[in-house]
Amino acid sequence: MFKGDIYCDEKGLIFEAYNIENIDLNSCRTIFFDWVISLDPSINQGEAIKELLEAYSSRFPSHPMTKLLIEGMNQNSVIRQRKRSKNVKGVI
Repeated sequence: MFKGDIYCDEKGLIFEAYNIENIDLNSCRTIFFDWVISLDPSINQGEAIKELLEAYSSRFPSHPMTKLLIEGMNQNSVIRQRKRSKNVKGVI
């Protein structure tokens, strides 16, 4: 895998995070935030995180970025559930 190979990480921010030796969770958060704000608006954030996890989690299961991506998936799910329940309440 090379920098920019994954369509949702064209800048290679997540790729670089996985290649920084001894990176900590706070540094990963900073990189993740930069990745989120630079993500093309036409790309579904949840799907992008899922793709990144598929690409990296098996090779780096205990990496702080993997933990952060899992956290991001869980948060994305909670946000979707809140939006869905809010829309349902508005229909009644």
